[in-house]
Amino acid sequence: MASLDTQTGPGMFAGSEISELCDSIKDVHRLLSSVGAFYIELEQAEAPGGNGLQIDFKKWGIRTITEDLLARQYEKIDRIMAIYKEEQEKMKGVNVGM
Repeated sequence: MASLDTQTGPGMFAGSEISELCDSIKDVHRLLSSVGAFYIELEQAEAPGGNGLQIDFKKWGIRTITEDLLARQYEKIDRIMAIYKEEQEKMKGVNVGM
């Protein structure tokens, strides 16, 4: 089994990038937890023979907002991961030259 090189060199990430990545991951988790809880409330509120259209509209709104917020968080995570991969490639180049 091949082992992955997980050593990080100094300067791989700035402190703000690490905290931004952690915050983005936490935001995604909080967002999904909140939306899930709200969906459960909506499902329980929908009475048979009631106004399902209103609840469907609310679900559509929640889904639209959630997709937008998740897309923004994923963009942050992707950007930070691109920086990480770039730095990892630079480190490989330095290690090969030694």
